[in-house]
Amino acid sequence: MGDLSNPELRILTDQLERIRHGGDEVEVKRLSVRGLLPDTDYYMTYDGSTTMPGCHETVTWLILNKPIYITKQQMHGLRRLMQGDSKHPKAPLGNNFRPPQPLHHRPVRTNIDFNVRNKAATGKQCPSMYKDVYYKANSWKQH
Repeated sequence: MGDLSNPELRILTDQLERIRHGGDEVEVKRLSVRGLLPDTDYYMTYDGSTTMPGCHETVTWLILNKPIYITKQQMHGLRRLMQGDSKHPKAPLGNNFRPPQPLHHRPVRTNIDFNVRNKAATGKQCPSMYKDVYYKANSWKQH
C-alpha cells in the first residue's frame, strides 16, 4: 500500500461509496482491464484450488512479478463491502482470505529466467528458459 494507486483501479474504487452490498450496481463507462495489471511479461503459475468451500482443485493461479498499487483509503473501501444484499447483510468482505495451503508436490512454473542478471548487458529481449523443461520438482517423496 502507498500514497499512489493504479489509475484504472481508482476508476473502480471511486465508485465504492455507491455500492455496499451484493447486487448493488454502478455503471463504469471506461475501464482498461490491461491497465489494471502491472507492466510486466513475467509471471509464475501453479495449480491450486478455489478459495471457497468445496475448495475444488480446478484453478491455475497466476502470480505476476510486479505489484499493483492501492492506497489505504481504497483498501478500507474494499473491506467495507458486505456479503449478502441490503435486506440480508452478512459479514464484510475484509479478511476473508484462506491461509496458504501445503504445496503437495505441485510444480511452480515460470517464464522468469533467474540466470540472467542484467538483461541490458546480455542483449536478450526474452527469457532463455530451457524450452524442454516444463515441470520440475526439488524432490519427490515416495508414499
